[in-house]
Formats: sequence, C-alpha cells, structure tokens
Amino acid sequence: MQTRSARSGVANAAKGGITKSRKMAVPRRRSAVISTNAAVSSTNKSKTGSISITKGNPSSVSPTIKTTTGDTKYKTWFKHAHFSPFPNFESPTEEQCRRTHEILEQMHGDTVRKNFAEMSNPEQHYPHVMDALVVAQLSQATAWSNAQRAMRNMANVYGSTFAYQKILDGGVEKLQDALRPGGMQNRKAKMLTKLLLDVKERHGNWDLDFLFKLSNEDAMKEVLQYHGIGPKSAFCLLSICLQRQSFAVDTHIYRITGLWGWRPKNASREKAQSHLDAKIPSELKFALHYLFIVHGRECPVCRGNGNVLAECEFERLYSKRA
Repeated sequence: MQTRSARSGVANAAKGGITKSRKMAVPRRRSAVISTNAAVSSTNKSKTGSISITKGNPSSVSPTIKTTTGDTKYKTWFKHAHFSPFPNFESPTEEQCRRTHEILEQMHGDTVRKNFAEMSNPEQHYPHVMDALVVAQLSQATAWSNAQRAMRNMANVYGSTFAYQKILDGGVEKLQDALRPGGMQNRKAKMLTKLLLDVKERHGNWDLDFLFKLSNEDAMKEVLQYHGIGPKSAFCLLSICLQRQSFAVDTHIYRITGLWGWRPKNASREKAQSHLDAKIPSELKFALHYLFIVHGRECPVCRGNGNVLAECEFERLYSKRA
C-alpha cells in the first residue's frame, strides 16, 4: 500500500520560492559548520538562518596509494561516480531540491542546529580521518545512540575509543565485551579488528589524514579497500570529515527518497546514492542530508513503519506552495 507521501505531488517539479544558500568561513579546516541565528558552539558561529557547510578543496597532487587491483567496491562506485545511473529519471530537479530544502529547513532546521550545538554528532568530535572512519563503521546498521554507548564503554575499557594498539593487543573477546552496550558486539568486534589490521598493514600506522589532500576518486579508492567500509560509509567520510560536496544516503534518506519519487523504486542503495549525488545541487547536499534524517525520525508518515493514515507536514506545505 502506498503512503500519502508516495501518492502526493511531492515528486513533481513545482513553482515556488527558492531560498539562497549561504556559506561561511570555516574556523577550523576539518570542522563541519552549521549556520544558525544562535551561536551553536564556541568555534562554529554564523549570522545566517539556514544550514550550510563550507567544504575543503582537495589538492590536485595525490601521493601514491597502494590499491587492490580490480577492487569490486571501487569499480562499482566509479562506474557512476560522475553521473546518474538513471539518466532518464528526472527527479529530483534543482527546483524540487531547493523547495524541499526551504520547507525542511522551516520544519527541522532548529532541531538540526540544536543537535550540533549539543555536540552530539560524530563529525564535530572526530576531525582525524582514522577516528572518523572507526566511528562510521561502529555506526553501521544501528542507531547513533547505540554507537555512542559502545564508544563510551570502549573509552572506559581502553582509556580511549581510539587506543588502536591497545584494542588489538586486548584481542577480539575483550573488544566484544567493550562493544556489548551498543549491541551487535560480535560482528562489530571482528569488523573493527580487521579494519585496524588493514590500515596498519597498508600504511604502518593509523594516520589517514593524508586523505585530506586527495581527490574524491583517490580518497574513495583508498577507503573502499578497507574491510567493512562500503560506499555509504565512504560517502559519509567524504562529506563530513573530508568536507567534500557529496550526498550520503542512510536508511532514512533511502526510504524517504523512495516515497517522494526522487529515485526509482527498485534502485539499490548504492545506485540511489549515485543518482542523488548527481542530481542534488552541491551547496544543498550537506544540509539536506541532516534535514532528511531528522524528518525521517520525526514524521509519522515518513519514518520507518510509518502510519499511512497520518498527515505528512512536509507534503502539506509542499502542496500548499505548488
């Protein structure tokens, strides 16, 4: 049965006001910046009222990277790295994206800014690439609150969530116990152990900050070599930690964009991500990522197992402005 959102005109291009995206200087090179009328933190402030981010520019000179020949994950991603895998699928149009951003900002902008002000998001805590990669892996297939519980207990057990040598020296069983508060501890312990070993074997240490200087393609080529890191986690790293203009698709975004007709119904997560990354204007990608997530958690229709008889406030506002 289709939801109200799926039956609505949300997926159709419409005329309406378009908000101008605003950018601000990044006070620290690797800090994600959310603009707000109120000061959201001591280091991240803005005079605007919309959500935006200033991205870093990759260096044109990339160091040599050891890569696995014929890596399936990279080849699959690169095939549609620069264009949509669905060239005849028009949505979302630029106008749809801007109207959607305007409405979701009105509905959820304060919530997103509050989340960043409370420093509850991983990208504000973990500016180093390896740490952000570990967080991305521990956050897979679970709620952020569960990942936080696991990482807090890791800090209690090892002295730091990122005490990588201590984690390896302690063995898998100790790591399983440390991750237990967040759930899925057996699977995540094996994945994290393999990730740490992968990086150490490739580089002799766990310093991946050289990725800041790489092109998007070279950064993806490197990150996708690691055990347990797929396109979604790699895109999150690219967008948030490396501050590139990439659109990461999580569970909420995948569900909502299907309901709203922004992607083919049967598109895989990876192809949906490539399609949306190609269609959404670069300056809106960071903001829409977080606005979609909040909407996917709060809307009674668009959240997981949503009530099809309820009213989607976004749908109402979108139709009203048509």
